[in-house]
Amino acid sequence: MCGEETEERTLVVGSEGALAHTVVSLRDGHALPASTRAAPEPVLDQKQCVYDPPVLAARTGSTLVIRNSDPLVHNVRAASGTNRAFFNVAMPLEGMTVKRQLPAEPGEVPIHCDIHPWMRARVRTFNHGYFATSGADGRFQLEVPEGTHTLVLWHERLPEQARTVTVRAGERVQVDAEWPVADLK
Repeated sequence: MCGEETEERTLVVGSEGALAHTVVSLRDGHALPASTRAAPEPVLDQKQCVYDPPVLAARTGSTLVIRNSDPLVHNVRAASGTNRAFFNVAMPLEGMTVKRQLPAEPGEVPIHCDIHPWMRARVRTFNHGYFATSGADGRFQLEVPEGTHTLVLWHERLPEQARTVTVRAGERVQVDAEWPVADLK
C-alpha cells in the first residue's frame, strides 16, 4: 500500500512558482472584530501513507477530524506546547474517523505516525478567524476588515515573513513573498 517511496511534500511549488502549504494569518487578528467567515472544519486524512494535507490552519479549541482512508493501521500522535504528548490514537480500520479537540492556546501542533515515520503534518492554531492556507497552486484568499494589517506567512521549512498590507472595502490585494534558497531548512 505504501509503496517503496513517498512524495516529498514539505516543499511543494505550484506551476507558476508559488509555494503550497503556506499558512497566512493576520498578526493582529485577535484584536479585530470577529471574522464573519465560518472557519472550515479541519480535516486531516491518511491517504496512501501520507497525511493530507500536510499543513492545516485551524481555530484554537476547534475539533480536528482525522480519517484513515488506507486499508492498513496508522496511528496519530500529536504534540502540543513543550512537545508533550497531546493525543495518541491508533486507527486500524479503513474509513475510521476520530475527532480530537485542538489546544486552547494558539501555536503549532506537530503530528506524526509512529508506524510510518515519514508521515508528518502540522496544524497551526489561531485565536481568531483571520487565517488561510495556500493551496497546491500556492494561492490563498483571506477576507479581512478594511485597514492596515500585518500579514504573516509561515512555512515549515522557511523563516516566517511579515508584510504590511492596506485593504480598502471591496478591494483585492495581491501579496507576493520570496525566500532566498539559502533560507531553506
